Amino acid sequence: MISGAKKTSKIESVRFKELAYALLEYVKPFKSRLMQAAVSMITLAAIRGGVVYILGPVIQGVFVDKNLGILRLVVIGLPILFILRMAAEYTNAYLMSWVGQKAVQKVREDLFTHIHRLSIEFYWRKRSSDVMSRVINDLNNVQSTVQFIPLYGIRDVLTVVSCIGVLFYINWKLALLSLVILPVTGIILGILGKKMRRASAESTVIVGEISHKFQESLQGITVVKAFNYEEQAIAKFRVSNDAYFSKMMRYLRATAMSGPIMEFIGSMILISVIYIGGHAIFNGTMTTAHFFSFVGGFITAYMPLKNIANLNSKLQLGMSSWERIYQILEEKPTVIVKADTRNIEHLDGRIAFKGVNYKYPSRDTQVLKGLSFDIAPGEVAAFVGPSGSGKTTIIHLLLRFFDPVSGRIEADGHDLLDLDTTDLRAHMGLVTQDTILFDDTVYKNITIGCPGASMDDVIDAAKAADVHSFIAAMPQGYETILGERGIKLSGGQRQRLAIARAIIKKPKILLLDEATSNLDTASEQAVQAAIERILGGRTVIMVAHRLSTVRNADKIFVLKKGELVETGTHSQLLEQAGVYKGLYEAQS
Repeated sequence: MISGAKKTSKIESVRFKELAYALLEYVKPFKSRLMQAAVSMITLAAIRGGVVYILGPVIQGVFVDKNLGILRLVVIGLPILFILRMAAEYTNAYLMSWVGQKAVQKVREDLFTHIHRLSIEFYWRKRSSDVMSRVINDLNNVQSTVQFIPLYGIRDVLTVVSCIGVLFYINWKLALLSLVILPVTGIILGILGKKMRRASAESTVIVGEISHKFQESLQGITVVKAFNYEEQAIAKFRVSNDAYFSKMMRYLRATAMSGPIMEFIGSMILISVIYIGGHAIFNGTMTTAHFFSFVGGFITAYMPLKNIANLNSKLQLGMSSWERIYQILEEKPTVIVKADTRNIEHLDGRIAFKGVNYKYPSRDTQVLKGLSFDIAPGEVAAFVGPSGSGKTTIIHLLLRFFDPVSGRIEADGHDLLDLDTTDLRAHMGLVTQDTILFDDTVYKNITIGCPGASMDDVIDAAKAADVHSFIAAMPQGYETILGERGIKLSGGQRQRLAIARAIIKKPKILLLDEATSNLDTASEQAVQAAIERILGGRTVIMVAHRLSTVRNADKIFVLKKGELVETGTHSQLLEQAGVYKGLYEAQS
């Protein structure tokens, strides 16, 4: 049991060092600013040490010896010293704030970039609310760590070192007694630090859960209210909220404990110093001036040492937050783009699956089993079948959101694994059942895949998708802001905008993933008419649940449990009296 605890502690220590080095990599580019800050910190520590050293002689000269010359020097010299200290403190604070902001800016940029480079599988494993919690809450904690730990921690350490040097110069025996506080402080920080790190790590996870509860209720508020689910949603939230309170109190108890313990130890050592120093004065081995300097030095060193103990709590919270961010930065894409990929200037649109097997990384069930088919350029191919038969997976594989476990997928005879994903997707247009529109203008939403497109191209695409007339009727036309997720539009309007977005790229391969399944009859007919207008000259792959939308397809592939069970036209499949006919009759 003990060896297990030691092993866990060792693993935690190794991980802590790994995280610290990773975080330092973001600070290294700003070495010059750090050096300037270091100079200001050293200056500040030297000033504090100097003030400590002259404290005793000043008290002796002014209040005991009543030396007017020393008083004049104090009145003239101290303001200059304090101005220098103020300048050093400002320089230190400004430079470390600058470094902290720049480092976290780079972390934020790398995090956003890395998230966009990850494969779709990552988004299936991670809740968006958890990712947002890391990007916002955890990054704020990291910013405090990068900015304030060096600002106060290093400054206070230098102050302690400076004061200890003065103490040894005055009386090395008393200085050795005073140093007892250092190992005791180290032990306290080590013990409490582990408790703080574990409690803060658990609390940051719960913050992600709380964010998820908020997001879930806000996005599904109509369902929550319609089904009188408010009290149950509140009860679930309360459980997470109570758990967060409990974990944070563990963290805060450890934080609160460090201060009083340091106060007690410091007080005991100070009493010992006064007692021993008093005897030294009585015996004539120590002057009163040196004694006052020593006590002033001890108090000056003790206060930043106490601050360091308090900073430990911020460090542990920041490092636990940094670990959650670093976990995302450590994620590797499951789709690997080769260094020597080839680009395709022209694509005819021939698609071939050859013995493709696939299962999602997070599942044990095989989604596609030995799937093989060919689609000629310009053909309209439809994939139908019961839910869970692997229809949408085919779309995902063609877009290289995932790669097959085995088998080969080709575009014009090229293995997709040999192609650059950006180049491949530039030749494809996608319309899904859940249309995603951004809180931006109509123009920007249509040109997402074709930035810089002319207004004439946008209008042509909108007309082809039968969406131009209602856009023109909007107050700002193509410059109208659509609102979050295109909330200002109807389902049919959103879908036709998605069609315009897909075809403005002039793709050779058009992917339609149940593009009309969420629409009412009238909207479905309008969208279907828009789709039929744009099919010519393109290879079209349709995934459909409503079989009425695939009647005119050149080929219909029928899937069942990941296997291809039937192939043919609409009329041929009805004659076969197989799976397709059963599905068609059920819908009819």
